[in-house]
Amino acid sequence: MAKKAGNAPEEKAVILTAIPEWADAGAIGELVGLSERRIQQLTRSGVLEAEAPPGRKARKYRTRQTVQKYIAHVRRKAQEDVEGVAELEELGLKKLRAEVELKESQGELHRLKTAIAADKYVDTENAGRELAEFLRSFRQFALDMPARAVRSMPGQVDAVTAKAMERSMRTELEAMLAAFTDAVMELGEGGAKAG
Repeated sequence: MAKKAGNAPEEKAVILTAIPEWADAGAIGELVGLSERRIQQLTRSGVLEAEAPPGRKARKYRTRQTVQKYIAHVRRKAQEDVEGVAELEELGLKKLRAEVELKESQGELHRLKTAIAADKYVDTENAGRELAEFLRSFRQFALDMPARAVRSMPGQVDAVTAKAMERSMRTELEAMLAAFTDAVMELGEGGAKAG
């Protein structure tokens, strides 16, 4: 080895010209940068394989295949880590979206409760009962009008004419109420379909 002036001796790089077919755990560890113990752990976990070379009892590793298996293992682990990070990021985004939707729905629920408390909304069950009661009362009131009108004209028309007028007005009112009821029912069904 040649020395440079004032410097440490220069070392030449060692080039491996022949790769041994078989190597022990220590040699494989040196090749891949792991301890002998870690190589043995990887063998027990099934990542690497040791076998007895022909004519020998001691188990060793096929050098090339073992190094290639280790490199493939490291690549797989790296890919799994990348996929795991991507999956965690996706789950994080889904969680954030769900939290935003929850906050929005809570805000909407609060607005509805406030509107209900301010009597801006009516309970549909009570409203339906009250509307039905109103319509029954209104119908009875409207159908009593012809008789009241005829009674208010005593002595101006004879009894037969008065009865005919009452029947005519009642028939007209019943037709109008039926048309009104049909229109209300159509509106109710349209609102139920739209909702």
